[in-house]
Amino acid sequence: MSATELLSKLQSIFDSDWNLTKNEGNSIVYTSTKNTFEEFRVNIEKTKINVVVPMPGSEVLYQTNMYTHDEVCEYIRSHLAHIREINEETENSHDNDEI
Repeated sequence: MSATELLSKLQSIFDSDWNLTKNEGNSIVYTSTKNTFEEFRVNIEKTKINVVVPMPGSEVLYQTNMYTHDEVCEYIRSHLAHIREINEETENSHDNDEI
């Protein structure tokens, strides 16, 4: 399991709302440009890949283990989609407040 291979897959998943803030050894971290408490952390170990994702709207992170690059990418994609949905709902509710 190569961190370089996984990083190249992750780069196509994260958009401009996320910055690569750590790429050292087997550790990759992407941090939100809007909320520094929102981070995606990936640590590649010998037999598993530890993935930490943000819980939207909080300072809490959720941690789990995966075993393939594809699992990690799909898991992160789904969490990013969820975060985008929540952010859009929040923006829309603020827009409605101004009416």
